Amino acid sequence: MLFHCSYAKEVWRASQFPIPPAGWSSSSVFLNIHYLISCSQKQSIGVSVRLSFPWLLWHIWKARNKFCFEHIRPVTSEVVTLAMEESGVWLQLNGHLKEIGEGLHVDPGESHIWSKPPVSWVKCNIGSSWDSSSLFGGAGWIIRDAHGKALLHSRRSFNHVLSAVQMDLMALAWATSAVVDLKLKNVIFEFSSAEAAMIIQNPLLSPFNYKNCYEILRSVQAIVRSKLQLVSVTSNNAASAIAVNVTRDLRHHSYVASNGPQWLPPLLSAEAAPR
Repeated sequence: MLFHCSYAKEVWRASQFPIPPAGWSSSSVFLNIHYLISCSQKQSIGVSVRLSFPWLLWHIWKARNKFCFEHIRPVTSEVVTLAMEESGVWLQLNGHLKEIGEGLHVDPGESHIWSKPPVSWVKCNIGSSWDSSSLFGGAGWIIRDAHGKALLHSRRSFNHVLSAVQMDLMALAWATSAVVDLKLKNVIFEFSSAEAAMIIQNPLLSPFNYKNCYEILRSVQAIVRSKLQLVSVTSNNAASAIAVNVTRDLRHHSYVASNGPQWLPPLLSAEAAPR
């Protein structure tokens, strides 16, 4: 019941807790609990996720009782959010969430149109989109140099995303990690989610999103000379268009490619034009 019923599986998937590669054991609850405890000791898993399993188990149990005795099926996203919020309070009170408690600084953007980065710098714009009915999300990023030339762009889809701000933060975590892998330096990251900016600057406001904040922090700090910048939606048109391409047009295939998308030249040319 805690692992194998369809409702429990939905909760575990939505929680971002890593599922056993071979699936949950159907013959031994002990093995499943042992796996959860083993994960709780892995430093490679964000602390807010790896230590959340007691609350997830408790709320799966409570949801089962609510269904059996009240004939009410709680919404999966609400159960996960409540479990993560309660675990976050406990972890914060016991000092487990102090490693990024101060968060990252996010600069405010000054222009309502995209502008070129300074000489020797590159700018990585990050966009996201989210479909509340399917809990399906998309993310896109595009990197341009001081001449406005598109160097690289990428697109990716995400499943079981519970909110728009979670998708915003997942996009930031994915994009900043990609830039680390590309070994770039002098990078300005631009995005247009004010709620995500608030959480990044104070991760303890949203324990459920702590894992994504930690990954963003780790990536940004690993890049030589980098900064985050919150900009208006109109300054982030190219990356947003790539992300919307995932959810609106159901482009599930993920990729990284040189230059800009072939269907965006007018926008990229306009933004790169001298002003």
